[in-house]
Amino acid sequence: MFKMATPKLFHVALIAASALALSTPAMAEWKTVAVQHEDLDLSTAKGQERLKTRVKSAVQRVCASPRAITLKERIDQNNCEKESMARAMPKAEQRIAAYAESRRVALRD
Repeated sequence: MFKMATPKLFHVALIAASALALSTPAMAEWKTVAVQHEDLDLSTAKGQERLKTRVKSAVQRVCASPRAITLKERIDQNNCEKESMARAMPKAEQRIAAYAESRRVALRD
């Protein structure tokens, strides 16, 4: 049996449209969401896919509009989700790679 030092969760920085649905990128605000993964086995395809699903769900929650959505707000929401996924997925991939590396090191010891 081996132990791995892996964080129980990681924070994903997401850029989200502000609550006022301001449209200019300069007026957007940063939000950080913790995505828990302690219960996942990131050495398996299923565990990796579940992590990515959780990241996508977090992105959707952060980018969601709290009120009725106009066409412009829907476009802003889609743009928010695309940009946020582009920022968040590399972090998830890094977490998966770090997990794989920690397993290799643990198996060598």
